[in-house]
Amino acid sequence: MRPSSASGFTPLLLAVDFAVAHVIPRNASSPYLPSVMVPQELRRRDSIEDPTAFTWVQRFAAIGDSYTAGVGSGARLGGLFDLGSWWCSRYDQSYPVLMKEFVGSEIEDFQYPACFGDQTGKIYDQAVALKDNIDLLTLTAGGNDLCLSDIIKSCVVLAYDGEATCNAILDKAQENLDSIVKDNVKQILKALDSKMAKDGVVVYNGYARFFNEENEDCATKQDWAPFYWYRYLQDKPGPLPLTVDRRKKFNKLTTALNDALRDVVHNVADEVKYKIGFANWDLWGIDGVSGQMCDPSSSGTYPDDKQPDLLFFKPDTRKSLWRFPLKKKRSADGDDTVIVDVDGTVDGEVVGEWDTSVPPTQEQREAIRATLPPLPEKDLDANGVDRAVYRSSLWNSANPAAEALHALDARAPAAPGCPGDPYPYLPNVGWFLPDYFGRIFHPNEAGHNAIASFALSRAIDLRAEVLGLDPQVCTVTDEFKCWQKEGRRGYASSDRLNENYKKYCEGVKAPGDGQTAWKNSGPFHEGTPDEHEFVVETTEHASEFNKDECLESMERIINSCDGNDPENPMNWKFGGTWKRGEYRYSVNIKRDNRPWPPIKKTYGSCDGSYHFVYSDYTIYGAGWSGSDYGQDSLLPKAKGCLGEGVTKWKFDYFDKPDDKGMEWKSTFRTPIFVNNRCFKNNKVAFGAGGFTDGCGGSGWA
Repeated sequence: MRPSSASGFTPLLLAVDFAVAHVIPRNASSPYLPSVMVPQELRRRDSIEDPTAFTWVQRFAAIGDSYTAGVGSGARLGGLFDLGSWWCSRYDQSYPVLMKEFVGSEIEDFQYPACFGDQTGKIYDQAVALKDNIDLLTLTAGGNDLCLSDIIKSCVVLAYDGEATCNAILDKAQENLDSIVKDNVKQILKALDSKMAKDGVVVYNGYARFFNEENEDCATKQDWAPFYWYRYLQDKPGPLPLTVDRRKKFNKLTTALNDALRDVVHNVADEVKYKIGFANWDLWGIDGVSGQMCDPSSSGTYPDDKQPDLLFFKPDTRKSLWRFPLKKKRSADGDDTVIVDVDGTVDGEVVGEWDTSVPPTQEQREAIRATLPPLPEKDLDANGVDRAVYRSSLWNSANPAAEALHALDARAPAAPGCPGDPYPYLPNVGWFLPDYFGRIFHPNEAGHNAIASFALSRAIDLRAEVLGLDPQVCTVTDEFKCWQKEGRRGYASSDRLNENYKKYCEGVKAPGDGQTAWKNSGPFHEGTPDEHEFVVETTEHASEFNKDECLESMERIINSCDGNDPENPMNWKFGGTWKRGEYRYSVNIKRDNRPWPPIKKTYGSCDGSYHFVYSDYTIYGAGWSGSDYGQDSLLPKAKGCLGEGVTKWKFDYFDKPDDKGMEWKSTFRTPIFVNNRCFKNNKVAFGAGGFTDGCGGSGWA
């Protein structure tokens, strides 16, 4: 392990999979603040040659967006004599404050201009305004340039404007990522060159993927949109469900942003006088703890006793969160009407309550509408997209990348032009949105503790580089897990997995810089029941990629995680993960809603219909033709039996098994008089590796 200071103070260590990071010790009264401070006179005994001592840090600065400000984490800083901290939503358990408290009294000057909602242009201004000769600086920046607050608003917490509007903002985020983010961030890092001390260190903290992707519980068992009932009563469409597919899109965008930021950090390192490194705390929430939202352990509450390691603030998403009294009100003609009292203004006998997860009656709707103000109508374009999202010239430009580069000069990053600009969250509310809502999807106290841990670890590594020392790291313990034993239900064909892992490992291209953590994933058979991926992930200081180790690891995961179970006669493979020192190898089965328990023998059905000069066939199946859309199994066997006489071929996989447990459906046309010799006798089905128990329909088929 990295050595502790000479005083004997040993910080706790996070047992992370891909980084070894110093964590701030906790105490009972404030679990994320240091419980012990090292006396200054003892700290000064530490050699300046010890990168873990932090005696070299007298001037510390933190710039950036709401992640750096720490919105919601702890108590809000500022007040009458410090309005900047108050309006920027800086908090006392943000990761910069935790880092400052860890370093201790050596710090003589702490600059903290980070501000909630700031995009790279404003963060550039923060950098320019800093005082000089900074020893250590940390930042998080770039997320607001991807319109992340607009994505959260329009795709999750107020997702009432439809799929088209959500996708338009996601497309805008990708456009900004492709066109302006790297250049904007580089401007900030170049501006810091005149602000940093000669041997100064800059740690750039990345973002983390919000969502677990294991199952659909978040879409079916939880409500993520506050005030769902209000829209419901106005006959507006319900909010978009937080499906696995949508969560994957959000996570993919976050991963792409981290990759872009890491690239900028790597490329600018040779252009500045200070040492700079990227701290990636993202993997801690996935592999270190159950830290993501939508984790299967979640009950929907916040805080959640069933998920104590959640790293983000979230709303209470229990399905039955909103409840209103049902009151019996007597009208002038003497009739009794039961209505919902949403605002406490209805006089009458309470006869029950309305759980908003259950639709109100039409009579209740009409009564409530009469007491509520109407919602503003949306101005939608021909594609159903809210025109409010097209607010910027960048959005409407024929060449956004060119316009962004034209706007970029040596002093000012380009404006991202997000639909919510200049406000970070709700239209016409902006900075007046209470932090109770603004903090949603931001790191909570545990999240900031993780960020601070990884940032301090990276700072130690960079200080070691300044001193010409090799980074000192803990030995990572190997770990082998089988996903089936972890409760996952995905399974895929043994043949497909054993064929594809070899293709994957042969094709992995590792980055040239061995000092940079990286991740490589290879999907196979997307959209099919056999869909799976192979993943290689590394630590910051991983050795050179070894193809033979990749092959060995994937093969063992595939063939050691089937349990050798007699209840698995079809030899389905369930996948797993193997952490081997600096590398983690994973085999992930993506389809988790196949028939369960796993299919023990193939099955299907066949129906043929006679049409005088041709016959139509419909075949359903499960457990066979699971990855090729029938192109390499069912279709060639049918053609082989019929003599190429197959037309009107169509093959579709279901999103989930139908009510008979079938996974796919195929329709096609053949000549007449072929049923007995090709389908009724199961010749084609057997040849394709399946079974249909004959084929019904017209006798002449």
